[in-house]
Order: sequence, then structure tokens, then C-alpha cells
Amino acid sequence: MAKKEKAITYKDSGVDVDIGNEFVKNLPSMVNSTFDKNVINGIGDFAAFYSIENEHLNNPILVSACDGVGTKIKLAIDTKNYSGIGQDLVAMNINDLICTGAKPLFFLDYLSMSKLNILEHSKVIESIALACKKAKVSLIGGETAEMPGIYSNNDFDLAGFAVGLVDRLKKLPKAIKPGDLVYGLPSSGPHSNGFTLIRKLLELESRDKVTDLKKSLMAPTRLYSDFAQDPIILKICSGFAHITGGGLVDNLPRVLPKGLTAKIQLNLWAVPSSLKWAIKRARLSQNQALQTFNCGIGFIAIVPLNKSKEFEIQNKKINEPVFKIGEIIQGNQLEFKGNLNID
Repeated sequence: MAKKEKAITYKDSGVDVDIGNEFVKNLPSMVNSTFDKNVINGIGDFAAFYSIENEHLNNPILVSACDGVGTKIKLAIDTKNYSGIGQDLVAMNINDLICTGAKPLFFLDYLSMSKLNILEHSKVIESIALACKKAKVSLIGGETAEMPGIYSNNDFDLAGFAVGLVDRLKKLPKAIKPGDLVYGLPSSGPHSNGFTLIRKLLELESRDKVTDLKKSLMAPTRLYSDFAQDPIILKICSGFAHITGGGLVDNLPRVLPKGLTAKIQLNLWAVPSSLKWAIKRARLSQNQALQTFNCGIGFIAIVPLNKSKEFEIQNKKINEPVFKIGEIIQGNQLEFKGNLNID
């Protein structure tokens, strides 16, 4: 009689279903606190339900965004610092979404890795949930996937999906014209852009500097939703721009009508120390820096000239620092005056 061969299980191939189930059991305590009154079901169903019947808009349209964190994740793994990487994920999506004037409603995440580590990956989900609470958006679902063979060692990846709602007649940008003022909101550092270059630069840096540099570089992406959802700010502004990959050079023109551009005065704001280091260490020209990093400006608001005083007063009330950095002019290419404060 032939000897019966042992079965090759899913666990043998690298996927542990039991650990996955245990991980999911721990999620409700983190996630449920993000729910608002529109969330209909909890975690565990095949899909999440979210009601919009409480959102009283005359001409409602849904707005969506999808983004990831990029290779900043490698730095999070190297430093075992997962406390802010979830905010990077949420902010990269929500900051895009609010550029339309939309109210963020809900968020979903995708977490994939070589092998699930309950302790470390729970910290990632906790970071996402905390950021959702800051952004006042419900974390209503997601996916966790063990993918040995795609990832190796401790590698993992993140993606996020956000949905919001806006009145069709109030969506941004709108009625931008020459003479409008350009205001910048400060960034906390590189946010979640340019880290493939940054990681290469870290390899060239002396060991005694690397630890402090990594700590400053891991500062999470700022959330600008409180600013962009303030009803007075929303009423005043003609447009918003999230300054992400491509910097000011690529992102500000995305919200400008054909035939209009902006003149930006570069010496009117401070550049975070981590970005000063990266720009100087890479020996980037000013134009290269402006297309690679946010250079200290994470979000842009375009404001009609006759509403600028009201705008500045409201920002003081909500304790949001802003810098008047330029104006809208006729043309097809951004104009930069002065020099970035990197010395």
C-alpha cells in the first residue's frame, strides 16, 4: 500500500489564515471610533454601507480619490516607526479630495505584506484610524493580504481610497481670475513624496547624522481638511491645490484655467530643515527642487483680492498659518521670483 503523502496547506505556502482572522478580530476597537451616523454596518460584511440621506445638498455629486504612501514605507520599516505612516496614507487621499471643495465621507485602506505581523501591522491600522478621526472621516472597510513571493522580509505596502460629496454648483475650482492672490499653507517636511531620492541620499550620509535625519523625515503628512472644510474659507476661496509629487511646478497649474498662471515669490516662507538637507545634499537646482519636493508649501488656496482680508482674519480665528506667496496672472507658465530659503 502506497504511503499517503502529507497535504501541502495554505500555511505551508506562506499564508496563515488563523493569524489573519486574529488580526481582523482586533480591528473593531480601533476602527469603530471613526464611524459617524451615516455608517450602516460594521467590519466583516463583504462590502460597507454608507448613507448620504443626512447630507442635504441640492445637486450632490460623489468625489473619489486613490493614493498610496510610496517608498516612505521603507523608511518606516527601517526605523520601526509606524505611528505616522497611516496619517500619510489618509492625508495623501483626503488632501486631494478636498481640493474639489468636497466633504470627505469615508475611507478604505489596503494593506499587503509578505507575512502578517499582528503587533506591527496593528500599529499601522491604528495610525490610519487616528488620522481618519482627525480628518473627520469614517474608516468603513479595507483589505489585508499576505503575499509571500511578491514582498520579501518585513516589506509591506499601503493604498487608500476616499469618497466625498460636493454640491455640483459649489465645486472647486471656480471663477479664478487675474489679480487673485495665492496663499500657501506650510508643510511638515517632504510629506510622502520624493522618498526614493531621499533614501538614496541617506545612503550617502554619515552614520552620526542618519538617525536624526530619519526621525525628522518621518514627520507625517499634514492634514488640511479642517482648513478646507471651514465654511467661511470654502465660501471665500476660488481654488485649492495639494502640493504633492511634482511640487508647485506640476500641481498648482492643475487648478488654473487655460491662459492663466501664477507668479510666486519664493522667499516668503520657511523651508523645513529636512527639505533643506535633501535639496542641498542632492545639489538640486531651484527648478529641480520645486518639481521634486513641496519645498515647505503643502497646500495652496487661491483667494479673490477683495476677500483677502476676510480670508486672513478667518485663518487667525481657526489658528491656521498661511503665507501670501503670489498672485494669478495671464500666461501659460509659472513665474518664480526670488530664492528658496535653504541657506
